Amino acid sequence: MKSTLRSTPDVCPQVHIFGARETTAPPGFGSAQTLVDLVTKAFPGTTSEAIDYPAAPGKRYGASVAAGVAAVVGQTDAFAARCPDAVIIMHGYSQGAQIMDDAFCGGPDGSSLNSTKALVSSTIAANVAAIVLMGDPRHVGGLAFNVGNATAAGFAARPTGFRCPQFEGRMQSYCDSPDPFCSNGSSFATHQGYGREYGGQALQFIVSKVIV
Repeated sequence: MKSTLRSTPDVCPQVHIFGARETTAPPGFGSAQTLVDLVTKAFPGTTSEAIDYPAAPGKRYGASVAAGVAAVVGQTDAFAARCPDAVIIMHGYSQGAQIMDDAFCGGPDGSSLNSTKALVSSTIAANVAAIVLMGDPRHVGGLAFNVGNATAAGFAARPTGFRCPQFEGRMQSYCDSPDPFCSNGSSFATHQGYGREYGGQALQFIVSKVIV
């Protein structure tokens, strides 16, 4: 298994997964590691790449999200330029889910993202087979791709009526009601537990979407 910040395989893989960590986690995959490992085991030869962004908290959060969205766009474009035929899987956790949500579904999100269009390129849009978000602060209840029992909105929730039609058939967003970040609960354990609770289900979804 290759797991680096910027993997550059000598031979292009059939499947490549990008993972984005949660706030304050050290560089790497953070809590996204669980699903990344499941995917690399399910598809031998799969390579993996962590989104390189600050994952900063507090007053730096908005700038961190903006940097993260730019990193998602930049790293996916760079990979597609090297390996244009590879199947791509995206997995974001907490703030990492927010940056992927914004990159694929557009804004608005604070002062740094006003466009409502997807920011990823058409090549990436075509090559992405599955997007799995866990503990996404942009969560809002009632969306077709939601998984879990949360109906309340996250602290950076999408507006009522939001949809992501280009990707909603390839996306799952996991959120349970006790989560204080994607919902309005108070259980940090719930927020940290999606890989353990739903990793197998998320993997089944990914397998159903990947054709290699």
